[in-house]
Amino acid sequence: MRASIKWLKDYVDFSQTPEELADMLTMAGVPGESIEYRGAGLEKIVAGRLAELTAHPRADKLLVGKVDIGGRTLTVVTGAANLKNGDIVPVALPGAKLAGGLEIKVADFRGVSSQGMLCSYDELGMDPKIVPPELRDGIYILPADTPPGADALAVLGLDDIILEFEITPNRADCFSVIGLAREIAALTGGALKKPM
Repeated sequence: MRASIKWLKDYVDFSQTPEELADMLTMAGVPGESIEYRGAGLEKIVAGRLAELTAHPRADKLLVGKVDIGGRTLTVVTGAANLKNGDIVPVALPGAKLAGGLEIKVADFRGVSSQGMLCSYDELGMDPKIVPPELRDGIYILPADTPPGADALAVLGLDDIILEFEITPNRADCFSVIGLAREIAALTGGALKKPM
C-alpha cells in the first residue's frame, strides 16, 4: 500500500520524519517497503501563463512564447504544437534542474534568446500511469486557475513524499489511509482528525 505524507497529515498530526515514521510502523507490524521523494532533484520550476505565442521568424517548426511567471515576462522558444494563448504551463527557469539531471540555461535558437524551457510530464519525472492521455503529448498543461509564478511542483503534487508498506493479513486495520492514520496517532501521540 502507498500513502502520501500530505494525505496522512490530513488525518493525523505528527512531526516525525518519513524515515522515523516508517521505522515506527515497521516495529508495530506494518513493514515499510520504500520511501519515494517525489520531485527529488527538480528545482526552479514555476507556473507560467502563455500571454503571447507566435511563429519563430527564422524556424518553421518553432514557436516563440511570451510567458507571464507572476510579475515578470520571459521569452521562451518551444517546438511543442499543443499550446495556445492563455495556457498555464510548467516553466523551468535558468538554473533549473529537470528529471534526468538536465540543467536549463539561457539559449539562442536561431537568433531568439530563450530564457527558460516549457516542460512536458516526462521532463518533470512524472509517472505516465498517473498522467491523463491528453496531457502526454507536448507540454504539460496545468489547471487554468493556477496563478502565474506558483511553484509548479506543488501544483502537480511533486513536493510530496510517498511511503510504501507491505500490509499483511493480520493488519487489515491498516488497509486504508484512515487506518494508517489511526496507527500513527497511537504510535506518535498525535491527534487523529476523522473525516467528516
